[in-house]
Amino acid sequence: MIRTTQDIENYIHPLSKMLNLDNEPKWVILRFMINISLSLEKEFKDANVESFDGKEYRLEQITGEGKGADDYTKLFWDMIEVFDNITISSKKELEENIQRHVIRGYLILKTSLKGDSNIFEFMGQDF
Repeated sequence: MIRTTQDIENYIHPLSKMLNLDNEPKWVILRFMINISLSLEKEFKDANVESFDGKEYRLEQITGEGKGADDYTKLFWDMIEVFDNITISSKKELEENIQRHVIRGYLILKTSLKGDSNIFEFMGQDF
């Protein structure tokens, strides 16, 4: 399971509005957070999360595991291994690392954007 915090859950809606993805499922926004994390080449420090009081997501919800052409599990697995210079040897480890990147992506976005920020301008400057 990939767990979130209540802060992340609360941020999904405003972020989806910034991206003009209001009616998309939450996994789309969580994938965006992961990709933001994997796109920014700054030092990665794990965030100290006191409580995962948000929701739990299955791997198939986030990566599309088992969904044929929509299965991006191997892609996320490979990207995380390359980004973090690690070897992931189980789905549990993959879930833990996806969770880390959701948190990191959330923190990058939350600290970089204000309510009236243009997210597309932000992405053009930093990525």
